[in-house]
Amino acid sequence: MKRVIVTICVLVVCFIQPISAQKFHSDLYHEIGVDAGPSSLVGGFINGTIGFWSGLGGALSHRPIEMKWYGNYGLHYYYQVKPWCQVGVKATVECAKTTQYTDTFRTTISSVNHDVLVALMPSVHFTYLNRPWVRLYSGLDVGCAYFWPGPTFDNGKEDENDSKKDNNFAFAFNVTAFGVNVGKKFYGLFELNAGYDSFIKVGIGARF
Repeated sequence: MKRVIVTICVLVVCFIQPISAQKFHSDLYHEIGVDAGPSSLVGGFINGTIGFWSGLGGALSHRPIEMKWYGNYGLHYYYQVKPWCQVGVKATVECAKTTQYTDTFRTTISSVNHDVLVALMPSVHFTYLNRPWVRLYSGLDVGCAYFWPGPTFDNGKEDENDSKKDNNFAFAFNVTAFGVNVGKKFYGLFELNAGYDSFIKVGIGARF
């Protein structure tokens, strides 16, 4: 048992040492940027679930359903606290549209619904490779989300009795499993995420 504990301690020290020994290669401590991707996993699940039940209802009533995702877009800011740590905030928004037709030939629209998901999350990045041109990192975000189902239009008129009009706030989270940042004063980024940020995204930004 003692050997196991000693081995774990050695591995932890070996992992922390390279991170703590990193040097910050720039006097540009602030980062701001924009990014875009197809959809967050949470947004895809919400809209996909809505689309599934709408599609099932449409299939039973012989009225086809069409789902469209317009993407996930974000804005972020970070401050370099340590060579291995950044703190900041990010905001994301994504939209989807559900259209139901009266006939299988899709000549007449029966109803249209627009869904919007917005998230605001304080964020932290852990940089495990910090070089002048390339940085590799992972991250964690926790904040608040706002889901607006939007109005439903039936035969061109807004449905006054739509039960989906309630606005919903929810706990928001995101884990950046992998991120790469390339550039000095101006940079490009690529990330893989799980949560309210796009599951795969690219972006650009600037340091100052």
